[in-house]
Amino acid sequence: MENRPRAFAALIKGDSILMVHVVTGSKDFWTLPGGGLEAEETFEDAVVREVQEEVNLKVKVVKELFTGTYERGIEKCFLVEEIEKASIPTLGYDPELPRHQQELKEVKWHSITNVREDLHVSKVIEALNLKV
Repeated sequence: MENRPRAFAALIKGDSILMVHVVTGSKDFWTLPGGGLEAEETFEDAVVREVQEEVNLKVKVVKELFTGTYERGIEKCFLVEEIEKASIPTLGYDPELPRHQQELKEVKWHSITNVREDLHVSKVIEALNLKV
């Protein structure tokens, strides 16, 4: 399996965090928007692009929250904020997959308290010292 670093975003509004619903093979889960870096792309550029692709929001990076590893390499999570505040997240798509094989199924704001056990959300909570 090739090495593929990835970047993902923590977009927080009030006491909610934006997540995407992914169904791939037998896996069915909610996760933070993000994905693999393209050739010559920085982690910061990747997270901005991935949020645009997956949830149709224009964001900017506020700061890096944490670095970890997954089965294909390094992953970095960034706190991001919307550039256009009145925008509403809508389901995007993965340009690497044909339209009829899309794995993104839904985008939704989740109460941070309700998803605090999620691996990445728990690290976001810790990095930001959130009280949940």
